[in-house]
Amino acid sequence: MPEKEWTLPRGPFALQIRRKTIGGKVHSFAVILLAMHGGKWIDVSRYDTAHGYAHRDILGRIDGLRGKLRLPTLNYNQAFRYAIRDLEQNAEIYLADFLAH
Repeated sequence: MPEKEWTLPRGPFALQIRRKTIGGKVHSFAVILLAMHGGKWIDVSRYDTAHGYAHRDILGRIDGLRGKLRLPTLNYNQAFRYAIRDLEQNAEIYLADFLAH
């Protein structure tokens, strides 16, 4: 089961990525949106396959874990690609939401 971990820097943001594959197919993953805030990196949002399904954890600075957004129509390969694209495109929105809650 090949396992890979890497970071994609994106200016004041970064994506920390972990992925396990079996036979070329994604078996599990985590894509974590990090933001530089107050001189340190903070977890703003993340997609993962914990609990046996692909989902985004909606986080808040004060409230912590505020909810989960399931991706029931996507297989893990699709969800993995979607997670990277979504976090890259919406990083600023997710950071503002995180800081407000």
